[in-house]
Amino acid sequence: MRKIYLFLLLGSLVLISAGCGQGTTTGSQGNPAGKSKGIEDVCNYFPKELIEEAISKPIVKVEVPIMGEKNCFYYTQWSETFDHTPYGDVPGGTPVVVVYDEKDFAKDKASNEQGGSKYTKDETISMDNYVVRDHGGTIWQVVLILGNDKYIRMHFVHQAITGPELVKIGARFAQKIQTGK
Repeated sequence: MRKIYLFLLLGSLVLISAGCGQGTTTGSQGNPAGKSKGIEDVCNYFPKELIEEAISKPIVKVEVPIMGEKNCFYYTQWSETFDHTPYGDVPGGTPVVVVYDEKDFAKDKASNEQGGSKYTKDETISMDNYVVRDHGGTIWQVVLILGNDKYIRMHFVHQAITGPELVKIGARFAQKIQTGK
């Protein structure tokens, strides 16, 4: 068992020293540097100020994860010592995660509904949308339907925000999609 842990630790160290897992650099506004490529460039299309405006909370860090620009993490809290592991502290925080998806939404919806999630529309969001609740009624995801199996889905991790705040972000993002502002 110790050999497995040692192997995992060494593998992680190799990736870290090679520069993997460092995220993307950020510009002066706290948004990832680079040119905007449209809505699929999530961090640039939806700047942190939109979330701050929607929920009246600061976003302290914006990061494009290793997965690429179609995802963005907006942190309400961040620390270099967020996660304490047996191998040392790991940086991290409490993010709102926003993903631009291009896949069969109906399949995702059906799979989540089989797991007990309930999809409803929210009238405060000015475009085709779904607010997704778990079996206990807690909001865990908001989806903005763009059409042609393209959609924006958002959720939060480590109680970064509340379900109602996630709906407010969805409403603000819908406004940006529809008006450009």
